[in-house]
This record gives sequence, structure tokens and C-alpha cells, in this order.
Amino acid sequence: MVTVEVQPPAQVQAGAVMYPPLVISSDSGDAYDFVQVALVDPYGRVLDDQLHGTLSTSGRALNDRASSRSGDSTVYSVFPDLAVSHAGAYTLRVNALRMDYNSADGAGAFLTASTFTAQIMVYEQSVATEIPSPDEQALLRRLRRSGGFGVPRSPR
Repeated sequence: MVTVEVQPPAQVQAGAVMYPPLVISSDSGDAYDFVQVALVDPYGRVLDDQLHGTLSTSGRALNDRASSRSGDSTVYSVFPDLAVSHAGAYTLRVNALRMDYNSADGAGAFLTASTFTAQIMVYEQSVATEIPSPDEQALLRRLRRSGGFGVPRSPR
């Protein structure tokens, strides 16, 4: 199962990098190799050419004092530089995929889990930068301190 830990902003300017960044989590025992995101319009169509940035990544365990104290075995995937090129209403579909190296026609991948983010409104004009919730801020700080996740700082 994949969970959206940090939602993308509710509104963003077309072409601008989303802040806060999308952060996905799962249990370390989940059977998938990487996570990918896709932009989906209100009609359920995937818009391949309108979402830019890091569109797929593998998860990493967060190695900090908080996770070691709790015995946490959570894996996080961060999408630090997503941007939508056109105005409109969208959601992001998050897919967890597993490689199948034994498939008859070579290496393939199959879907193991999927979820959606909250709706994102994309405007042509600039919009205010969204402030993550206190829980989201705490997770972003932990990921930033741990290093290697590529979590950006607020653009303000």
C-alpha cells in the first residue's frame, strides 16, 4: 500500500515547481521496486506531456533517531521538482510498480498499488505559496536532515 504523506499544493502556477513536494510512503516490506506519478485530468485521462520533473523514483528508508526509536520500517519516495505546464484541474496518480524479469517478452513491470492525490488547481497567474501542515513540515524536515531525498526548501 502506498500513502500520500505530503500532498502537493492545492493551487500552483503553470510551469512552477510544486511546493510542498509530493511525498509517498509505504512499509518497507511492500513488494515494489519504484513509484511513478502521472497527471490525470477530471475525465480520468493521463496527460503524459503536461507533467515535468522527477516522474519516477525508488523509495528509501528514513534513517534518523525518530524512526529508529519507533522501530519504524517506512520507505519514502520524494518528488521534489514536479511542474504542470498548462492551467486546469488535475490530480496525480501514484503507482507502485514491481519489475518482472521472468516475463515471456523480457523485463516488464506490473502495478502493485495505486492511489491519488488531492485535486490541484493550476493557474496561468502566480499564486501564493502553500504552507504544509505541521505534520508535513516535520516530515519534510526529517527527510531534509537525513539527506539524499532531495527535499527542497520553501521558495519563499
